[in-house]
Amino acid sequence: MSNSTVETELAPTEMVNASYPEPAAQLSHEQQPEHIQLSTQPQYQHPQLVLLTICLIALFSVAGLALPYPILAPIFASSELTSFNHWLGLDPTLLFGIALAASPLGILIGSAVLGAMSDIYGRRPVLLGSLLLALVGYALSALAIAAEQYLWFVLARFLTGICEGAISIARAIAADLHPQIQRNKAIAWVNSALHGGWLVGPLIGGFTVVYGTDVPFWVAAAAMLPCLVLVYFLLPATQLQPNRLSLWQNLAANNSLQLLREPLLKWVVLIQLSYTIGLNAFYEFYPLWLVEAEQFNSTDIGLITAALCLLMVTVSAGPMSFWSHKVSALQGSLLAIALLGFLVLLLPQLSQWPAWAVLVLCGVPIGMMSTWFNVYCANKYAALGQGRLMGLLTLLMCAGNIIIALGGSVIALWGSGWTLIVGALWIWLAGWFIWQERRRDLHSSGKNTEGVPCGQ
Repeated sequence: MSNSTVETELAPTEMVNASYPEPAAQLSHEQQPEHIQLSTQPQYQHPQLVLLTICLIALFSVAGLALPYPILAPIFASSELTSFNHWLGLDPTLLFGIALAASPLGILIGSAVLGAMSDIYGRRPVLLGSLLLALVGYALSALAIAAEQYLWFVLARFLTGICEGAISIARAIAADLHPQIQRNKAIAWVNSALHGGWLVGPLIGGFTVVYGTDVPFWVAAAAMLPCLVLVYFLLPATQLQPNRLSLWQNLAANNSLQLLREPLLKWVVLIQLSYTIGLNAFYEFYPLWLVEAEQFNSTDIGLITAALCLLMVTVSAGPMSFWSHKVSALQGSLLAIALLGFLVLLLPQLSQWPAWAVLVLCGVPIGMMSTWFNVYCANKYAALGQGRLMGLLTLLMCAGNIIIALGGSVIALWGSGWTLIVGALWIWLAGWFIWQERRRDLHSSGKNTEGVPCGQ
């Protein structure tokens, strides 16, 4: 099948009214999923409760990622060396970095497979399995840190990270809820929960660690229980055609990484990767810039981070939930990119209150972009499988995080402000890629194919 044929069949004018993947015959041979959703009726009897459930899962997934930040830093910064912070005689700073990297690395792997497997085996069983294993991962983390078993702690965090890749399933369900719930509203609410997790996780860790270093992880394990119950009773069993491939064959053939070879997604991949490199340059290095340029302490950084997170949550759950459908998704994404790049570029040029205000205001375009771009992808490329697609976006986000963590640290040797400037340039590069995606749309159809209101 030619690319032009596939482009026509994936046009948003046809896809925005579909809650389910199109028949596999419409896709290139390499991208054909081994299943077809049989039912074309609304999937969910209680869509609002389902939306709240996946928001809860998204909140706890990101909170679990951020949970160890206030717990591990004092352990590895302590002058008292133990078998935990001086494992095998290695430098505590190195061990600290490995412990923090274990969960994101797991998410990178989990997001590549969990969303795709939920397209094949159904959202409910894959999500239940990942939540159950996440509970086990948190419990093992608690036991390992209490026993000062560093290696087992890292492995437990890695397992938990793989299961937290279920974020891609939550995003896929948000897209599936259309037309019962407007797609822009569902995705905006999930994004709001994801932003909130960066605030909730450190708060849970900071307030409960006083009762023991293992307590925050037991709290996180307990938080999985209501999620399991809600998913079990609210998500229906999905009726799928028999699958000819084994689990391992499906993992190899239908994971989200395979979408990197899909020509249709060329600009989408470049947009997501370059944007998340720039965004994570901001996330990871503005605290260092605040210390270097503004002499902030940990409390000051925590307060301004809370303000940033609250603004992102407010924008996603409020204006983007109700009004984002009034602007076409790519045009809105381009606007958000331009504004965010400008604010991040401006930040290191300022000081005192103007700089602090600009930093917090970055939460506005971040909330805008996270909704508009996810909605655009969910509408236009639904035929590739919402789970695989959201898994691809999540793993690209993790890849961007890793790239800037390594490269940004080198740039920061000349000053953390330079890392922020480079991040702004990456964000603007993503804007250029958005423009190319828009041009491709216009060329393939002779009209603005993405101009359909994004809430449809």
